[in-house]
Amino acid sequence: MGTASAPHHHRFTRPALFLVVLVAVAAIVAVLGVRHFRTTPEPLWPAEAAQVGASTCTNPAAGQQWRVAWKVSSQLGVLPTALQSRTLPNGSWQDRSGENWQLRWNQAPAESAGTDFAVDHTVTAPLSGLSQVAVSASLSPRFVTPDGTCSVYTAPFGPGAAGPGSVAVVGDSLVAQVVPAEVVSAAGPLKSSLLDEGYRSQIDGQGGRRWVVPQEKTDALDLANGAMVDELRGLRSAGTVVVSLGTNDANYVSLATNETQFESRLNWTLTGLEKTLDELAADGHCTVLVTMAARGKGGSGIENVQQFEFAATRINDLLRRKAEAEPRLALYDWGTQGDQHPYGTAQAWFGPDTVHLSAIGLPVYVRALTEAASLGCS
Repeated sequence: MGTASAPHHHRFTRPALFLVVLVAVAAIVAVLGVRHFRTTPEPLWPAEAAQVGASTCTNPAAGQQWRVAWKVSSQLGVLPTALQSRTLPNGSWQDRSGENWQLRWNQAPAESAGTDFAVDHTVTAPLSGLSQVAVSASLSPRFVTPDGTCSVYTAPFGPGAAGPGSVAVVGDSLVAQVVPAEVVSAAGPLKSSLLDEGYRSQIDGQGGRRWVVPQEKTDALDLANGAMVDELRGLRSAGTVVVSLGTNDANYVSLATNETQFESRLNWTLTGLEKTLDELAADGHCTVLVTMAARGKGGSGIENVQQFEFAATRINDLLRRKAEAEPRLALYDWGTQGDQHPYGTAQAWFGPDTVHLSAIGLPVYVRALTEAASLGCS
């Protein structure tokens, strides 16, 4: 073997190599896009016929990951082909197709005419049944796992992928109110408002939803229909998640029939909420917590106004403390704003039931959620 000659150093060698690297990276970014620099190909949404793929959802509390393999029909409907789970970090995938999963999807635009709230679409069945239900990719089909802890989204955020530039908004009936275009005036519906700001969005709002499931609930899928932890786990790939919940949690606490039950429900709610917030804080995305209006509530099933206001204030205080302490949590104080415009005032943001939004409040709430999406985390 010959002796290797000493390398010949040239004063332009390193700068030239650095320039080559920069050019190469620029070329890659130009192809993939700065906002979607990914190691795996992006999904092709809107869907293409015969497209196949797989989507996952992780439950860190149980160390478990769930997966739905799917294909796209000739009519551009998403059909599941396999339902699986595995134990993290390196467990093998196990078949779960014989168990009941719950398929959910968004309302179609035509369904929103003349209504204030999103239509709840669900089908519960094992794979043999769900594989016969083709839901358009445009309606964001997702699959709730048998234990109710995760929602596997197959086509969130519209055309494009998750990550920077995408935002998920989850909430209760107030969020559901700003989904139909017909009920929002000059500000436009929430999805259009977010699109105007350059966001691909996934919006999930359902009446009665809360941060924490009630103590009395036991059925797994029923639990998933009560709280939104499964959606939050399924949407953790979003660049930003905006969460506007709490009114139904406070109402659940306020409906206690005695002081002992009131304290038990309040402690249960605050303990469960803190666990969820800690889980959100530990993940990489930015989560913006939206406070609730607490004052002037005396309708829509809220019987004890004082107990409701006390519980709502405690929940809002916890959201504030967590947002101040955790760099991946931020706070948008809608509650303080809303408390200045209760039902009965000249420019009331809430209708006669004191909880849901008035015609004046609807565009204000759209603007608030859009601002929350742009708030960012430290």
